[in-house]
Amino acid sequence: MVRWSVLAGCATVVAGAAFVTGATVPTGPTSAKPEHTKSIVVIGQKNGYFNIAKVLREYKKAQIRAEQLNRQRAKLSEELNEMRSAHLQFRNDIQKSKDVAEKQQLAQKALDLSRQIEDTEREINKKLAARTATICTELHDELRAVVTDVAHENGLVAVHAYPDAVTQEEMNNPLIKELRLKPPALQPFYLDSSVDYSDEILRRLNEKFGVGNVE
Repeated sequence: MVRWSVLAGCATVVAGAAFVTGATVPTGPTSAKPEHTKSIVVIGQKNGYFNIAKVLREYKKAQIRAEQLNRQRAKLSEELNEMRSAHLQFRNDIQKSKDVAEKQQLAQKALDLSRQIEDTEREINKKLAARTATICTELHDELRAVVTDVAHENGLVAVHAYPDAVTQEEMNNPLIKELRLKPPALQPFYLDSSVDYSDEILRRLNEKFGVGNVE
């Protein structure tokens, strides 16, 4: 199974904010005749790239946050699963009952419980969405801070986040190959390792925001 990130809901948010813009390109002086105006392009500008899928998957705090979110989801789902089991039992009892009045009573109970299940499910989704948003904000801000530091220290005018395969299995997966052909994701078909800062960013994330202080 292809797993693109630890937090599936956060990948787009984090990737979209992982760009560090560089300086604007200066132009030469304007001559007396506008038709002779030329632009002087500054050469040697350097871009950096990092694999957002790899960073999110291997960033230890992101892993911990995903585990916490999964535990919260499982805990909130316990009551919901019990209610669903009870609802199923009501439906079975309705089919088995031969008394009309009893069938009506069971049907009403099943209906009331069905509405309660819907309300509970909405509340659970609301809580999980709020928690996910908090986690995404936390990871986004940490990633942006580290990417900015890496860009400044390496003289980069931009650092582009790209989603790409991490394992050999994913590299051979047709779905990943199809993704490379679809905009708007930045997807270089050739990437020199000298400008890929995935490992450096991952190392700094784990050092700067270590798991020792994660609650």
